[in-house]
Amino acid sequence: MTSMETHTIIGGCYCGEVRFSASSDVRVRTNCHCANCRRAVGAQAVAWIVIKRSQFQFTKGTPHRYQTETGAWRTFCPHCGTSLTYEHNKRADEIDITTGSLDHPEDFPPTKDVYPEERLRWVELIRD
Repeated sequence: MTSMETHTIIGGCYCGEVRFSASSDVRVRTNCHCANCRRAVGAQAVAWIVIKRSQFQFTKGTPHRYQTETGAWRTFCPHCGTSLTYEHNKRADEIDITTGSLDHPEDFPPTKDVYPEERLRWVELIRD
């Protein structure tokens, strides 16, 4: 899978109350090791795909939006708590979607690590 193909991306939360879709190229497929992402999701790292924000839409339900101290916006299901997206004005044309919330996460394996210096010591990084 190349990163500049247009993909139909569908996903949602654990309980099914919030759903989304997009038709976009996937610009980045990554594991984020930053402390903010780890804390927000409750995991050792967060796998993300990055797409064009204009191509993304919520198709069912309304997620809760939380603004972080860094000015980013994170969305999650208000019923089950599934982390869904991350947006920051520094990248106004992009939205990050948690790979785990995709209907077919296996189609978008991470290709790199970001903030590896913040990773937990027992986490292995992707090797090129």
